[in-house]
Amino acid sequence: MKVTVNDKTIRIFAGATAKDALRRYFAKTDPSKAMEVTVLDEYGHEIDPDAPLSEGTILTFKSEE
Repeated sequence: MKVTVNDKTIRIFAGATAKDALRRYFAKTDPSKAMEVTVLDEYGHEIDPDAPLSEGTILTFKSEE
């Protein structure tokens, strides 16, 4: 399925969570960063990293630093 993370569309497996999407997003740079950010839905509300995703989900994140 396709989801969007910070304006970048990525392909992820069906049943993936927000945490899985962030790991995929950071795969080429630093996968450990996926655990160091706050995940937000398309409306800016914080969501649980274990929240299940569906096709077309839009996520953003902010650094916890």
